[in-house]
Formats: sequence, C-alpha cells, structure tokens
Amino acid sequence: MSDRKKKRREYKRKWMANARLRSKHFVAVSSSEEECEITDPCSSFHVPLSSAYNSQQLHEVQVGISFSDGQINEHLLDVDGRREDSEADENSKSSDDGIDWDTVDKYAALSIYSDSSSMEEEDILADDLVNWTNQFQVNHNALDALLKILKKHGHSSLPSTARTLLKTVRVVETQSVSGMEYFNFGIESELIKNFEQYPQSERDNIDSIDISLNIDGLPLFKSNNTSLWPILCEIQLKPKKVFPFVLTIGPTKPENLNFLQESVHEIDTLLQQGFNYHGRLISVNLKCIVCDAPAKAMVKGVKLFSGYYGCDRCNQTGVWCGRITYQDIGNLQLRTDHSFRNQVQEEHHHTISPFCHLNIDMVNQFPIDYMHQACLGVVKRLLLLWMRGKGPRHIRMSAQNIEEISNRLTDLAKFVPKRFARKPRGLREIDRWKATEFRQFLIYTGKIVLKRVLRPDFYAHFLSLSISISILVCPRLVNEHVNYARNLLQYFVSQGRILYGEEFLVYNVHSMLHISDDAEKYGCLDDCGAFGFENYLHRIKKMVRSGKKPLTQIVKRIKEFQNGSDSRESQTSDGEIHLSLRQPDNAFLIGINRCCQLLSKTNNRDEEGNLLILCRVYTRSEAYFQTPCDSRIIGVYRFDKRFTMVEYVSSKNLDKQAILIEREDDNDVVVLAILHDF
Repeated sequence: MSDRKKKRREYKRKWMANARLRSKHFVAVSSSEEECEITDPCSSFHVPLSSAYNSQQLHEVQVGISFSDGQINEHLLDVDGRREDSEADENSKSSDDGIDWDTVDKYAALSIYSDSSSMEEEDILADDLVNWTNQFQVNHNALDALLKILKKHGHSSLPSTARTLLKTVRVVETQSVSGMEYFNFGIESELIKNFEQYPQSERDNIDSIDISLNIDGLPLFKSNNTSLWPILCEIQLKPKKVFPFVLTIGPTKPENLNFLQESVHEIDTLLQQGFNYHGRLISVNLKCIVCDAPAKAMVKGVKLFSGYYGCDRCNQTGVWCGRITYQDIGNLQLRTDHSFRNQVQEEHHHTISPFCHLNIDMVNQFPIDYMHQACLGVVKRLLLLWMRGKGPRHIRMSAQNIEEISNRLTDLAKFVPKRFARKPRGLREIDRWKATEFRQFLIYTGKIVLKRVLRPDFYAHFLSLSISISILVCPRLVNEHVNYARNLLQYFVSQGRILYGEEFLVYNVHSMLHISDDAEKYGCLDDCGAFGFENYLHRIKKMVRSGKKPLTQIVKRIKEFQNGSDSRESQTSDGEIHLSLRQPDNAFLIGINRCCQLLSKTNNRDEEGNLLILCRVYTRSEAYFQTPCDSRIIGVYRFDKRFTMVEYVSSKNLDKQAILIEREDDNDVVVLAILHDF
C-alpha cells in the first residue's frame, strides 16, 4: 500500500474515533432523561439528548465541532475503537446504561464520512488532473485557467496554480559540455523509477534486467538549427519502457564525445554492480546501442557511411559510382571487437570512443537499425526509383500505374486494424510518409498493391526483400528461417545491381547483407530497432513550448510526469490484444492455416476456464503467391469465402491478430498475419 493511501486511511480512522468520543461524551454528561429528536435529511432516527443543552450546543454536536485537546486526549480511542486506559473504560460504564450506542455511532459518523469522503474526492480529482495534464501535455496557462474555474465552483482545496499541482521544480541546474547545454538525470535512479512502474508480481520475480541505449539528434525548431541530443534507455521487459537519462541541446551536433564520458562511467558502474531494489540485488546487462548511421559513426568515432571505409560491419572498401557504393556481395571480411579496438583498418577510425571503456562488443552490439536503413532507406529508395527514377525509361512506372497503386492503398485503409498508428495513403504523398508507413508497405500492403501492376521482375525482386524482413521481425520465424532470409537478402542485393545498376548498391542496400546476423543475435529486428526510441523523441519534442530555455522546459516536464506517476499503482499494460468484435479488429489466425472473425462473446468457458467466442472460421487456405516461397510461411493466406463455418473458439487458440481483406466482387479473402511488435 502506498504512503498516500496509508495516510488517508489513518486520517479517516482518527476522525472516526474523535467523532465517537464527542457523541459519547455529550450523552454521558447529560442530567435529564428527556428526549428530543434530531432528524437527519439522509436518514430517519432519533437520539436521546439532554434538555440541559441549549440549541447552540446541539448545533455544535450536529456540525461536528471538536472538543479541546485535553478532552480528546483524556478519552481518545485507538485505531480499533478501544479505550487506551482501563480507568476511562470503567468510568464510562455507568453512563452507557440506557443509551442506544449503535444509533449514536451512526449519527456521529455522518459528518465524518462527509468530511473524509470530500477530502478523498478532492485528492482523487487532483491526481486525475495531474494524469490528464501529463497524458495530453496540457499547457500550464490552460491548466491555471481550469483550476480557477474549479475553485470557483466549490473545489476550494485544489491548488491555485499548475506549478503547485504538478510539483514543478523551480530550479534546473545545467552544465556546458561539448559545446552543448547538458543535464544528467542519473541512469541508476531513473532506471529504478521506471522499473517500479511494472506490476509488483513481475518485479518480485526479476533478478536481471536487459537494457538498450539510443543516441540520436532531434531538431526542435524549423526557424533555427537548435537540436536535442538525448541519451535514451529502454528496459527490455514487456512492455518496453523508454526514458532519458542525459539531455544535451546546442546549435549543432556535439563538438566532441565528452558529453558521453559521465554516462559511460555510470553505465560501467551499473553493469558491474547492478542496483539495490528493496534489499535485492538486480543485475543489469547492456543488450545493444541503437543509432542511425550518422549517429553511430559519431559515437563510435569512425568514418561516415559515405566514406570509402564507412561500413561498420565489414572491411570492404567503397567504390565511387556517382556516390560511394559497396560492390562486393560474397566472401566479406567481417569486423570483430578485437580488430575494432586495435584499429586494424586505420582508415575506418577517427578517434577512440568512450564506449570502448565498457566491456561490450564494439561491432555487434551496435546493430543495424531496420527503421532507418531498411524502411526509410531501401524501401523509400525503391519507391522513388519506380516513380521518379532518372535511369533507363523502363524503370519508371507510368502515371496510370502510380494512380492505380495509390487507389489500392487507400482502398486497403478500411481493412487495417487500429493497432497500426497510420492507415495506408497514396504514393502522391510519399514525401510525407513516416517510417511506420514504409514498414507497413514493406511487410504487409506492398505485396498486395504491387501485384500485376509492377513489372514482374521488379515485383519478384521486391518480394525477396519483403519476405526476408517479414521473417526477421517475427521471433518464431527467425528461429525457423533465418538462413533462408539471409539467402533472400543476398539475392536482393545482387539482383538489384542487375535491375537498377551499380549505383543501386549504396550503404543502406549493402547493410541488408548484415542485418540477418543482428536478427539472429537479438531474436528479431524489433528487439534491436529504433521505433520505440523514435516514439519517445516525438513525445520529448512536444514538451518544448517556446524557444526560451528548451532544455529546462524538457527537464521540468519529465519531472512533472514522474511526480504524477507516484499516485498510480502501475502504468504499464500487459500488452495483451483487446478482443474486439468490430471490423477490422476482429480477425485472428487460429492453429495452422485457419483464420477466424470474432462474432460475439459468450459467458461459456472451456474445461481450462478460457472464454469461448462465437467465430466465423475460414478453413481452406491457399498460398497468395508461390514464388520465391509459399506465402503461408510468412502468414499470408487466401481463403474461399464459400468454405466457412460458425463455431465456438477458445480464446487461448487465438494465435496472431491479422489483416483480413475482402472485396465484394471476389469470393476470396486475403489474410495477412501481423508479425511485427507494436
């Protein structure tokens, strides 16, 4: 139980004891047996009272005016309602004769319950206001105005200002490091605060925590070059939780790597010693450091990807084809932690990274980020080649084909579940597509909308990339088919040079030769990707409300959120899928090669206590495509609507949520299993 709840309960019990004392003391000193009736608007009962008390004294009892401290202490009850001394208990026996104490207690509790419940309601309202403000990042001016309105309408105990309600820190002390304004929260304290947000039952069973880090630049304003360079940490539990522990802001990127020194020292101590949590030692493991290509080159102190020795995974020397490309596909000489630390290839290095002081693999623990390099890199490059390519005429699609693909994408919007942050939109808006939209196109919608529109050889080439990434984002498929995905990616790179020319093999395309190694090492690409970090960066950007002292603003907003989370038991969810009966959120795979749509929930349960749901079940599956593999391997099916049945399905048999696409003029439905982690 939290300290706040304990104080609240103790406050209520003390008031109950004092109220009972006041009622008993009042009746005990009465010298007359006359009765008068006190009628309460909420209940009808009468209390025997002495006529020796005048109306003013009677009013004092009704409104609950307390006696002096001496009177209260003389007869004070303990928290269980018993007398503290036996003498007082003996003296009270004579005055108890003939008194209906149940009725007196009921009456005495009226004012107490109203006072304590009112106080509790005000506290709950204040907590809800704090949570609402943090959730929607409400401006302080708007919250000040709301508080004035609430106080005007009877909520007088609420604070008058947002700073008081949110417990905003008044002073934020920053430093100047690497030419940037710098603030360090401390990784251990922040890790403990965020670890406490997980359910108690989960925390009790954990002896070790995996974390991953992210370092990236975030432009804050369109009118100037001010950028934020935070160091973010992600707790690798379900659900994953991201938090910052270092913030730096400046007009450009950091002048040097000194801004990492303090953080690296804290991380080193944490990795060696762990942290103490309620008397238990919990060890910490650094899983990986996730960065996009430019940030990775900066923090590792190596050449950029645009240099001749820019690949951070192999020793290949780049070739100039209008830009730096990497033409070798097989027999690559991979870098190792030993070769990196000894700078075997001197041309690859600029300086010694502070991360070299940690006991980590300086090559393999800096994975390729499929968000930036596969989705924003390769997929966007392919789409732009098909739409605006300046090479041979046969590469570009016609305006009619572009329009048809765009129409197909918008038609699919009504079939995409709400778990996806964005619905598909047309290719005309490709310059405004986000990384999640390119991922959606790569893994799900692309293979549907490009079929029979894109040139067959281009479509087969795209499928090799789509299938391989679909395998690498799903932990189960990585276990079973990682080598097949590796071969498909080698085919994708080599065939890309034939279809689009040597200039196609830029760093992002070349990195597809190494990305399967990361998926195999970490379990899947989502466990070493930047999507979670990018979501938090977007949230940080919304914390800046003016150009004046942006770092101070961010620090205050983060601390306000932490203060607000104190009143909540647990802020993390268990990540379970909500079972919806409404389309398009009601499609699921069940077992092998079967799919269902949820129709209605029942109160019936199976032998194990699992809920039984009435479903429309599709039973006869076919592959949506056969080349380069059977599409059912990656959860892409075609079902005939004529072969369906309605039956009860146990909730435990619902495997993965799916996208179910049906057309009115077609007897078939296409089902795509949702493979990636949200």
